[in-house]
Amino acid sequence: MKKNFARLFLFAALFTLVFAACKKEKNDTPTENANEEITTLKLTFTNAANAADVVTATWKDLDGIAGNPPVIDKINLKVNTTYNVTTELLDERKNPADNVTAEIEEEGDEHRVFHLFYTTATAAVKDSLSTVATVTPLDKDSKNLPIGLKISMATKAAAFTGFLNVVVRHQPGAKDGTYAPGSTDVLTIFPVEIK
Repeated sequence: MKKNFARLFLFAALFTLVFAACKKEKNDTPTENANEEITTLKLTFTNAANAADVVTATWKDLDGIAGNPPVIDKINLKVNTTYNVTTELLDERKNPADNVTAEIEEEGDEHRVFHLFYTTATAAVKDSLSTVATVTPLDKDSKNLPIGLKISMATKAAAFTGFLNVVVRHQPGAKDGTYAPGSTDVLTIFPVEIK
């Protein structure tokens, strides 16, 4: 009887250990639909008519929403000018920094980057201005929907002082080219002046 009890106890302990190990392995694996970790967003504006005319601006928030305010560069652009714009995304809490741009490109079917102009920093998406510049995404996913890491931005004739919000939307299984589906990986707000 003692022998059978010992075997049963050993089998139960072994089963529990194997089950716990499998469960832990499953929980340690990040889900495919998790939002990206982004601490830094860098924009590079290259004048399409003059490659030597380059403007760069960086938004950086290394300690997250609850920490210090992000460090943000002001963007100064020219009126009536077309810029080729690239968006670079990093997680600089890691050493070396994790290049999230490559991940967004690879998972293009699940992401969309929006470049939206506003007169106030906290305006709603529906209030974005189309009168400041024409933004045309240059990169596409496998369904021919825009990704938005590379865009053409043609500023208009009128001077403008306000904000450029760059938003990375995470839209697994729901991407349709619009802002609405999914959740936000990062929302950055740059002060901008166009003159």
